[in-house]
Amino acid sequence: AMERIRTSDFTGAAVRRIFKHVVSLVIAAIVLSACSKEVEEQIACPGVEVLQDLGELVRFRPGSGRDATDVLIEAWVDGVGGQCFLDGNELLVDINVRLGIRRGPAADTRKAKIGYLVAITDLNRNVLSRQPFEAMFPFSNRNTILFEDTLDLRIPLRPGQQTNGFLIYVGLELSKPELAYNRRKRK
Repeated sequence: AMERIRTSDFTGAAVRRIFKHVVSLVIAAIVLSACSKEVEEQIACPGVEVLQDLGELVRFRPGSGRDATDVLIEAWVDGVGGQCFLDGNELLVDINVRLGIRRGPAADTRKAKIGYLVAITDLNRNVLSRQPFEAMFPFSNRNTILFEDTLDLRIPLRPGQQTNGFLIYVGLELSKPELAYNRRKRK
């Protein structure tokens, strides 16, 4: 299961935060016991990667124009990271997805909606879970916005299963023409 915990817009004068629920997962690595200090066993977290073809988006206005003046918006995955914890037979992963968006010359609206996906796979890249998310960007008087979502991922573990036996992928939701544009640009 995946759940969005917090949404923040880092470029506004005030940071907007929406908490669906508060999860206190700040756990000290050193556990103090009555007898001595013991270091809690470190667990290996799954790798987190941005999917190569889905790391950026250029959206053009309708029509055949594809130069800089035809750009409605540009978006990109600015960074991903996180931390993980064991909770009984579940692996909890807090993942931070940082997105950037820039309004293009052809944009005629003060806001834009961007979709992105988070997928969990096993080490053979078999998809175990895939969930879409949406972020709404109000430009107001700014042309570029950075935005961060914090997601709470819960991965059930079978007995003996390694905590790093998974991969987590993040990417923007692109149309087929937008994906083709990225692949052409990369060549």
